[in-house]
Amino acid sequence: MSLLSLALSCLFVAAPVCAYEDTLTTEELEGALENTKLGEVFSQYLATIQMYDPERATRLGLHGADYALTQRTPERVAKELEAVKRLRVKLGEIHKDTMPPDLKVDYETLDHMLEVDVYEMETQNLLARRPQSYLEPLFLVYQMMNKDYEDYNTRSSNAISRLKAFPGVLEQAERNLSHPPEAWTRQAIKQANDALNYVSDFVPVFRGYTRYDPVLKGQVDETMGKVKAALARYAAFLEKDILPNSDGDPRVGEYAYGFYLERQHGLDMTPGSALSYSKKTFKKSMKDLEAEARNIDSILASDKGWKGVLEKLPKEHPPAAEVLKAFQDEMDRAYQHFDEYKVVEFPRARLLIKRMPGFMAAVLPYVYYAPSFSLDDTRISELFVLLPPDSAPEASREKVLASGFNYAQVELLTAYAIMPGMHLRSYEASSNKSKIRRISRQPVVANGWACYSELLAEEMGYYTSYWSRFLRCYVRALRAARAYADASLHQKKWTQAEASVFFQEKLFLTKVQADAEVLKLSLAPTDGLSYVLGMDRILEMRRYYQRTEAKYFDLRRFHTLFLRLGEIPIDRIEDEMRRQKREEKKIIR
Repeated sequence: MSLLSLALSCLFVAAPVCAYEDTLTTEELEGALENTKLGEVFSQYLATIQMYDPERATRLGLHGADYALTQRTPERVAKELEAVKRLRVKLGEIHKDTMPPDLKVDYETLDHMLEVDVYEMETQNLLARRPQSYLEPLFLVYQMMNKDYEDYNTRSSNAISRLKAFPGVLEQAERNLSHPPEAWTRQAIKQANDALNYVSDFVPVFRGYTRYDPVLKGQVDETMGKVKAALARYAAFLEKDILPNSDGDPRVGEYAYGFYLERQHGLDMTPGSALSYSKKTFKKSMKDLEAEARNIDSILASDKGWKGVLEKLPKEHPPAAEVLKAFQDEMDRAYQHFDEYKVVEFPRARLLIKRMPGFMAAVLPYVYYAPSFSLDDTRISELFVLLPPDSAPEASREKVLASGFNYAQVELLTAYAIMPGMHLRSYEASSNKSKIRRISRQPVVANGWACYSELLAEEMGYYTSYWSRFLRCYVRALRAARAYADASLHQKKWTQAEASVFFQEKLFLTKVQADAEVLKLSLAPTDGLSYVLGMDRILEMRRYYQRTEAKYFDLRRFHTLFLRLGEIPIDRIEDEMRRQKREEKKIIR
């Protein structure tokens, strides 16, 4: 049966032929055929990912190859590149003009994903440049064991198979790595050593699998021994052979920066306008921070500036043993508070709050939200919290807790990461019926919503401390600084050293802190920009609907409509919201 016959037969079976309202026009039939073709291309894309990149497949919620690791070889990259190119040609043969508006957005989103994949495989040479990527299987194995997407014993068996293959991945690194950026190599050395020191974190996650079977316990112990030996060898290899030749440039350049703005984020923004916007936003955010510092303590602000006020921030915090419970209690309060104010929907998905394993600390923020795998039906997310080591000196532990987990900070982090922030957005986006929208990654939407949530929590009276607004203004200024440094660094207006000095002089960070900021920006071009840009765009949209709908404006409905459109570029979200609003007006009339 031909593709057209199949599409038509499905349509006519689904609708009573005698119903006048269901009579299909030629245009609708053509649209249905193109929709079927789009679904075919997307299914083949998922199959391609599972075949060539099983680690990425697992993160998407495709579990047919959970036992295998992605081969980090030029041959694998070449085969995957060719397969994705063929899919993009096939996608280009679809006549999207006959599709309904929402499916045109799906088409565009999938096209951008394919194009970004092709661009990165063709130009970025990550096998040679990024030593961190060879350590990624450890993160994935830990995630697999903490999720609940299928039988525990099956997950355990697959995870052990991946750990057994892990030393081979590190051997591939020895053949591939060549002239990476120095900062990337140093971070990978630290990450490898952290993994070596904290490899015992893996033992508890397999305890249920090995408890009653000494043979299985022996297999796990033997595998972990080989993992430790491989990590030690890798760290020594990086130190001895790679670090002396780590002279690569971590900056992508103006063309690549523009490519990511246009194709990954779907933005109508040039690199130059991104730089101009981020510089302007940074200046304004610093003025807002200074003004809020004067509101807190005008005398101290006049004498020592906003930095002096920041140092006065109350340091009271929960004891180390109760930090996770403090987040749990704050999450419960946030759920109750926002349910009472009815400005957002309620996230009907579990969130587990856990202590972050030590081997994750080198590359993740100290409070890290890990969403459920995109296509999994079981949606359990995690919030990892990095606590100071139990063996650390008391003064050191106290400093970490006071600066990162004071009560005002815990409130802000809860709004940002849980409710109404990342966890709510992830739940709503993962509920979208379009699988394309569920696997797409849109940092401007995700990061922008998280930042917007901090402001929304302030507007709804969630914060209990008058310091919270000052703290939010400080975080806003820090993110604006990251956006400015991101655009300046990757467009090669600044060197790494100049970007580090910028953070030291403008935000009073130590050199170690500033270098860490620059490192994170170098690994993810345009990501630093996405936070402030996303928040500003959401606020612009909200103001538009407040102005045009006046007394009929419903804040919760605005938020729900925004979030449920899923992972599509923010420009397309704006278009889709306006289209749906127009359709509603037609129905009402």
